Amino acid sequence: MKLEKQHNSLLQSIVLLIDSTRNHVAQTINSELSLLYWLIGKQINDSIVQHKRAEYGKQTVEQISRELTTRYGKGFSKRNLHNFMLFNNLFPDEQTVHTLCSQFSWSHIRTFITIKDELKRDFYIQMCKYERWSVRTLQNRISGMLFERTAISKKPELTIQDDLKKLNSEHKITPDLTFKDPYVLDFLGLHDTYSERDMESAILNHLQKFITELGTDFAFLARQKRIVVDNEDFYIDLLFYHRSLRSLIVIDLKLDKFKAVYKGQMELYLRWIENNEMRAGENKPIGLILCSEKSPQQIKYLLLENSEQIKVAEYLTKLPKKKLLEEKLREAIFLATNKHNELV
Repeated sequence: MKLEKQHNSLLQSIVLLIDSTRNHVAQTINSELSLLYWLIGKQINDSIVQHKRAEYGKQTVEQISRELTTRYGKGFSKRNLHNFMLFNNLFPDEQTVHTLCSQFSWSHIRTFITIKDELKRDFYIQMCKYERWSVRTLQNRISGMLFERTAISKKPELTIQDDLKKLNSEHKITPDLTFKDPYVLDFLGLHDTYSERDMESAILNHLQKFITELGTDFAFLARQKRIVVDNEDFYIDLLFYHRSLRSLIVIDLKLDKFKAVYKGQMELYLRWIENNEMRAGENKPIGLILCSEKSPQQIKYLLLENSEQIKVAEYLTKLPKKKLLEEKLREAIFLATNKHNELV
């Protein structure tokens, strides 16, 4: 029995060693291949620049593609060569490329280079690294317009750059990179008529998807948490904890448009949490009021547009056509950034 236990322990340690080495080798190979693709793109780009003729570039790519495919098989189509060239154009600094190749697969990088806007591309790179997204998750985040729905997109460009630099160098995420507007809750399966309790139940039944929509650092703590103030009972709809922000997150669900009274209600919850639930080393709690519709003027007069502690956001139980969502989000970003420019 003792020998069998020793044998199993030895076998397990060897299996772990082999698996670890294989994973390391696979990562190294992937990194080297991505770097190779960048170098191929650089050589083609340099050659085209040297000859200064667009027709030369087109003929060169076609010819190189045919010859490389004959020698090495699939993987060197004209489309792929153009991706290599685009990779080099978007990331001309070799040191940056080495870092990028060591952190992401070629499939990740190929997805990044489809994003034309540099600021938006950097957002997805930093968030992908921070939350360790798979390629599918990255693609879903892009198609779901995560950047446009995140509060940071409505900030000035320098603020966005600063927050992304902190995330990259200090691994420090900000509330503006965390909270979204709107939240897409189409997975809840809610019909035209439902109560707040129905919505809570649907969220708990789809808790994993709800947390995915919130963000990977959210941890569920409680539903309908009872608090007592002046011998009167109050109930917090949902209570979460955000690991990186080190803050308790109070979520209040509302079926109607935002009303001014909701701010006072949330402030009561936050002060109670701050005095009764906060632990040493934690930051102040943050409140998220989820409404079916926002009330822009009330939010403005209550100074909630740039509030660090109370966030107001809409939720969508049915996903509209992508074109309509794009128009709505771009209009919100345009209005927010223009308003900031007027203030400056």
